[in-house]
Amino acid sequence: MKKSNIVKSAALSAIIGMSAMMAAGSANAGDAPFSLNEDAVTLLKAVEIASNHTGAEPLEAEREVEMGQAVYEIKLADKNGEEIKTIIDAQTGEVIFSKQRTGHDDDQLENALWLSGISSGKYLSLKEAVHQLESDFGGKVWSVQMEDDHNRLSYEIELLNARGQHIETRIDAIRPVNKS
Repeated sequence: MKKSNIVKSAALSAIIGMSAMMAAGSANAGDAPFSLNEDAVTLLKAVEIASNHTGAEPLEAEREVEMGQAVYEIKLADKNGEEIKTIIDAQTGEVIFSKQRTGHDDDQLENALWLSGISSGKYLSLKEAVHQLESDFGGKVWSVQMEDDHNRLSYEIELLNARGQHIETRIDAIRPVNKS
């Protein structure tokens, strides 16, 4: 094969790969709200509804659009670390679906450790992280994901600010130690 054909193949592969990444990013961007008042129910309100419905602690929450309907998918954990997935309608606040997920020991252990950190005050709760960032950026959070990157615990958060800009940021989940 000629050198120019190899270069053309490599360039074409790079373009196809970049297009796929941009398409994946666009698919996720479709779940984001277009304005601060698009949904009658905020992410924090949906989290409160899911928590009250299940009696569990929220760990992650994300706005999604399924079949043309905006919903919040909330991942919660009960006192034993067992995961509960709850779907909340973003317009009415109705609980559409709620189911406990069992049989995933690694996830259950991770959830139990995360809950222990929240209850001991070592980690920020999802609600605290959302309140802090909404205050800092003057916007509305629409996605919160737990991250454990080589024992560096954080929340990856996506929000829409008052100017309509989509912002992705992280907040450290471990509270600073007070040295008094």
